[in-house]
Amino acid sequence: MESDQHYAQRQVRQFKTDALSQIVASGLGNSKLLVSRVRRDTPGHGFATPTRPDSVFSVLVQLRKQERRELYLNDRLVHQGSFAERTVSVVNHWQSPKANLLSAFDTIIFTVPQTALDEIAYEQGRRPVPTLLCENEGRLDGTIWSLARSLLPALERPEEVGSMYAERVLLASTTYFAKAFGGLRQADASRHGLTHREVNRVFDLMHDQLDADLSLSALASEMDLTARQFAQAFRSTTGSPPDRWMRHQRVERAKMLLRMTSLPISQIATACGFVSSEHFSRIFASIVGATPAIWRNHILN
Repeated sequence: MESDQHYAQRQVRQFKTDALSQIVASGLGNSKLLVSRVRRDTPGHGFATPTRPDSVFSVLVQLRKQERRELYLNDRLVHQGSFAERTVSVVNHWQSPKANLLSAFDTIIFTVPQTALDEIAYEQGRRPVPTLLCENEGRLDGTIWSLARSLLPALERPEEVGSMYAERVLLASTTYFAKAFGGLRQADASRHGLTHREVNRVFDLMHDQLDADLSLSALASEMDLTARQFAQAFRSTTGSPPDRWMRHQRVERAKMLLRMTSLPISQIATACGFVSSEHFSRIFASIVGATPAIWRNHILN
């Protein structure tokens, strides 16, 4: 089976970038979901062509104006000109796309496999979404623009992104794309939240694994829900996404360890599920208002 890293790299191999960052997550079944930021600061890139035809769509969001670009589908020129900042467009890889990138670009690319669309439609009891369609010149979509902007901090430090956050955001993104570009009808809300027993069960599971990169899928399976259903039910019940709730619990455990032990910051970071001392300090300060070292010194003195 293809690894997440190999899959992610293969999807952007056609770009000659000055900077590249990627986040990959699991879909509802066997599909992989991917978001990439590709940036080139100089003109003259030339043609970018996917390595092979595949049942994949690319949803592109321009973070800055792309002055000159040509798009060919099945060897036919379908768009020539500029793409304004915020423009959203969709490319179907079965149409043998070739983009002649004549100017600098900074673009967020969501890679949406057909299998992911099939999984979402099946989960919601809807007809399959056979394709995603968008005007060749693109369109403006405030929801997608906000989503792309919200992902920028995570794409700056992809090594710090946990599975739970990645799954939640990319599943929500793919579901929105299926509605906006594929005509997927909104599913009826058959369930609004978790029962009191389920909440206690999932809290125990999350507390027991605060030091692990716990996935939405693993938690959802305990509730006999899909990852998307679980994320929605958890937020409806607690008022917080599960990844944000877990982040706060990690900080609470860290505060206890800082107060009651002499463990160094680096060991506390690891024990509480942070990938590095820097990651721990940044998250701790964003929630508590002080770095771990300053907070410990204040509490103990």
